[in-house]
Amino acid sequence: MTPNTTTADFEYHAARATLYCVTAAAFTYPTEVTVRDLLDPEAREGIERAAERLGLSAEATTLLETIVETPVSGLESAYNELFGLPSDDGTYAVVPYEAHYTTRDEISSEQRRIATVVGLMNEFGLEPSDEFDERQDHVAAELELMQVLAGQRAVALESGDHAAAERVGRAEATVLEEHLVEFVPAVAHDLRRATGEDAYVAAVDLVEALVTYDNGKHPDPNASAGNGGGPP
Repeated sequence: MTPNTTTADFEYHAARATLYCVTAAAFTYPTEVTVRDLLDPEAREGIERAAERLGLSAEATTLLETIVETPVSGLESAYNELFGLPSDDGTYAVVPYEAHYTTRDEISSEQRRIATVVGLMNEFGLEPSDEFDERQDHVAAELELMQVLAGQRAVALESGDHAAAERVGRAEATVLEEHLVEFVPAVAHDLRRATGEDAYVAAVDLVEALVTYDNGKHPDPNASAGNGGGPP
């Protein structure tokens, strides 16, 4: 299927929101509730339909199938090994924070990077839940930000507010180009080296494919609309 990425296609952006929701959920601590929600027949149908719309059916299907085949206790154990407590030498198997990869541990740069992400979240009304006690440059939080932006863009287009849709589209392009396109491949590389747990390998395969695909559909966030900088 060839994706329709015209600005009038709000269903396309709703599909993007669905897949960002799935990938964000995959990188939060696994619970019975999270797994049940992902595998609910209606939810699964929506995920598969969204993945087909974006040409990511293989990656999404593999993720869903591996979650079906993996007990929650196995997901919990893998999550703790990957993102939980550090080893005896103080290192983590995988660091799920963007600033670790994009600032090379320079404290001032790290603080500015985190503040930039927090500013984007505040601008578009995303607040971490009380249960989420991670930094806001956590991979799950940034994917949830993209979920919110894609959802807002879909709503704006459905209601005919193209100015709002263009504003959100520019924000999406910024998050992708300045944050996720460097961060996600790096964390994906570390995760694949650190685990053989199929569900997490499938999750990172999907999120890397999604971010790569989505970034290719967005304009340069620094370009003006008059110079071809409008949203896809």
